[in-house]
Amino acid sequence: MSKLIMSRRNLLAGAGGLGLTAAFGRPGFAQGTGAQGKSVQYITFGLQFEYQVALVEGIKQKGEDAGLVINVIDGKGDPNLQVTQMLDAVTTQPDAILLNPVDATLLVAGVKNANQAQIPVFIMENTPPEGEYLGFVDFDNEAGGAMGADALAERIGRSGVVLETRGSIGSAQAEARHKGFTERMASAYPDIEVRSLNTEWVADNANRMVLDAFTQDPNIKGLFSHNDEMIRGVVSALRQVGRLAPAGEEGHVVLVGLDGTPLALDRIREGTQDATVEQSPFAMGGAILDQMIAYFEGKDYEPTARTQPILVTKDNVDSDERWGNFGREN
Repeated sequence: MSKLIMSRRNLLAGAGGLGLTAAFGRPGFAQGTGAQGKSVQYITFGLQFEYQVALVEGIKQKGEDAGLVINVIDGKGDPNLQVTQMLDAVTTQPDAILLNPVDATLLVAGVKNANQAQIPVFIMENTPPEGEYLGFVDFDNEAGGAMGADALAERIGRSGVVLETRGSIGSAQAEARHKGFTERMASAYPDIEVRSLNTEWVADNANRMVLDAFTQDPNIKGLFSHNDEMIRGVVSALRQVGRLAPAGEEGHVVLVGLDGTPLALDRIREGTQDATVEQSPFAMGGAILDQMIAYFEGKDYEPTARTQPILVTKDNVDSDERWGNFGREN
């Protein structure tokens, strides 16, 4: 069983909210010595995704402000590569490891190695079934999937055939988004048929499989994508079959994504994409760094945190609260 190590016994309630087991008084961890100069090996999910790039940038900035020395390792969306990266990270003997798993089940050995080496582990989004970690932050992926279902259903008139372009099988994020989306569709919109495509987060896969789907059935009315990146491929496929009509025009295929990337916001402004379910990388990165810094400073902290989805449409796409607008002129 995986365990969440916390700084004080009175934090047990925070662990219980996500079904985690707490352990206390773990010897050897360098808690209370301050964050200044501490080294962190940060294994990312994969820097080919806009969301992940923003997450890394936010973590690096906040970490540097606190005096942490963060080494970023690109996981490339490859679970097997992350296995090697985790084992290598332990051998460098950092003061902490920050991990964003592609498939956490494959990282049990690496996390246990870190435990044995007395290296504290902090995790985002996807926890391993075994091993101990000091903090965890995720996004409410199931709620995000349900929000995507509502947005799509209302825009297609609550009936018809829709596609779902999925993340990788085995990814906890993808499974939760799929669950939230399909269960909401089944319970609230019985006249909508969902056809799921295993596109594995990749735009090229989405392009090929959506093109095939529309070739077989040109009457598909909409699509929900587990990330905004795959909608690049979807848009290309719709263009190839002559179905890339802007929102409000006849023949428009409703597109709802998830992440809130800069390109998704541009597509919403253009009318190509109808909505995106935003998850904020800055909220997630800030929360995990708050945990890590508090740990190094010997302070009490909530060991679990969860960020919530926000629906972005033309009505709020230009808000300065959108992470995808940061550093851009609207």
